[in-house]
Amino acid sequence: MPALPFALAVLSAIVLTPLVAHFARVAGYLDHPEPRKFHTSSTALLGGLSIFVATLATLLLSTFGRGRGMDGTVPYVLAGALVVLLLGLWDDRFGMHPLVKLIGQVSAAGILLASGAVPDLHLGPVANVALSLVVLVALMNAINFLDNMNGMVAGLAAIALLGFAYESFTRGATEVAAGQLALAGACIGFLPYNFPRARIFLGDAGSLLLGYSLGVSAVLAFHAGPPGWGQLGPALALAYPAFDMIFVVVTRLRDGRKLYIGGRDHTNHRLASVLKCPKKAVMLLWLSGAALSASGLVVQSLGQAMPAVMLVGLWSALLLAAGIRLSSVPIEANSPRPSKS
Repeated sequence: MPALPFALAVLSAIVLTPLVAHFARVAGYLDHPEPRKFHTSSTALLGGLSIFVATLATLLLSTFGRGRGMDGTVPYVLAGALVVLLLGLWDDRFGMHPLVKLIGQVSAAGILLASGAVPDLHLGPVANVALSLVVLVALMNAINFLDNMNGMVAGLAAIALLGFAYESFTRGATEVAAGQLALAGACIGFLPYNFPRARIFLGDAGSLLLGYSLGVSAVLAFHAGPPGWGQLGPALALAYPAFDMIFVVVTRLRDGRKLYIGGRDHTNHRLASVLKCPKKAVMLLWLSGAALSASGLVVQSLGQAMPAVMLVGLWSALLLAAGIRLSSVPIEANSPRPSKS
């Protein structure tokens, strides 16, 4: 698997991120303290911009440096990524009505599907497109919701993207694999500035970008992979963000709370409360993400019923048990405190 895009993106993000953080402060891209947030001082946003620029620069250098142009679905993927990045940048600075954000997310997902990379869900052409749009938008929002603790999303995304890159490379999609490696590398280069203590946040631009990219990776793996049981692999790799989103919706409905008002009631918040350490919670969830990605690769590479049913059943039981246990953990009061995550 080509390591150059990964290494270049890591170095690019390490160099770019402090410069972008400085620009964020000058331009007013700051996340101010609120009762439901951990940080007690204004923190730079635009981490997503740093990751995007590092990834794009790496792709351009590695692609055109070899005298080749981009082929396949890569231009469509980049166009959709630019849409969600601009959407998030506007939201981070000026705010945005949820309906406008939803329209932007659907547009970005639609650009990808316009490339012809529509998974065959055996529901008919229209239903296949509609369900794919729903899944892509849901994943963007799941990652956006999960971006609530230092290092959480960037670390999980890097791990999942490395798994998807391996899958892409093994089926001969080297351009896609290079893009996934570059994005994973940019996330890792960004992490020293975001974990364990944050000097810059991803912002909505970053979380939407990574949610979109993970959704695209899953769609491409499902679409291009062999039909059958192996198609459960991409879903298994992204099971944790989906689990957290379902958990939050179910527990808020159970408690009579509004779905759209944020709080410290996510699975990672409650796990941090149990472990008494947000840093340990994030690292444990990174490990879980790696195990899920590995399980997804096993399911996809074998493509057989027995391992697919066993692994999906095992993880479903583990996540259900975790959800039941964490649902009984009290929600932390929404009062500011120093960030330790």
